[in-house]
Amino acid sequence: MEKIKIETTQNVDIEYDIASVGDRIVATIIDGLIMTGYILIVVLIMVGLRGPGDWMLYMFIVMYLPIIFYSLLCEVFMNGQSFGKRAMKIKVMRLDGRQPTFGNYLVRWVLRIIDVSLFSGIVALITIIVNGKGQRLGDIAAGTLVIKIRDKERISNTAFEKVEEAYVPVFPEAARLTDGEASTIKRVLKLKNNEVENITEIENKLANKLKAYLNIQSQHGDRQFLQILLKDYNMLNGKL
Repeated sequence: MEKIKIETTQNVDIEYDIASVGDRIVATIIDGLIMTGYILIVVLIMVGLRGPGDWMLYMFIVMYLPIIFYSLLCEVFMNGQSFGKRAMKIKVMRLDGRQPTFGNYLVRWVLRIIDVSLFSGIVALITIIVNGKGQRLGDIAAGTLVIKIRDKERISNTAFEKVEEAYVPVFPEAARLTDGEASTIKRVLKLKNNEVENITEIENKLANKLKAYLNIQSQHGDRQFLQILLKDYNMLNGKL
């Protein structure tokens, strides 16, 4: 399986598995089957109702609009996944390791017309194979790629972490962290020795960057410092 190293906004390199062409094709097929099933259901309803002309027009709108916007709506509201992507355990992510914005998803959706619709996916297939990062034209333009979610650990872009009610923050500076920065801390803390070789180096690099960024002096070890900082962030921002 191809891998890619992504440098986060904290200048920390994290390695991800690139979604295979096969996974993306199967995900597209699953999504196609879902949309086909939806169309059949709407058609059956239309045939059963046999309403006036205007009603039939409304039904056609109900049938086609969700199909047209299917991939965009799914990725926006399902954290970078469609139902097919979720089934294949793959998702869309930005090249800087952060959660894509609506604009990123919109660019991918618009260029999907060229990548997939007009040429039956041939353009997307060729671009993904040649690109080297598993990107189709929409991904290249949007600055995104599709990664494989690890079986034992779903990659999460949420910074939420359960904190005890009586917990007292150690570093009030943690309130200045963004969700993306706190999410990076959480992802680094979840890395395991069998997944990356330089986990200690990654923790040290991230800890030093955050100490400099937040102007914090700490005698804690790198991993302990990151754990405390993440708890402080959640407590100070009310993310319980």
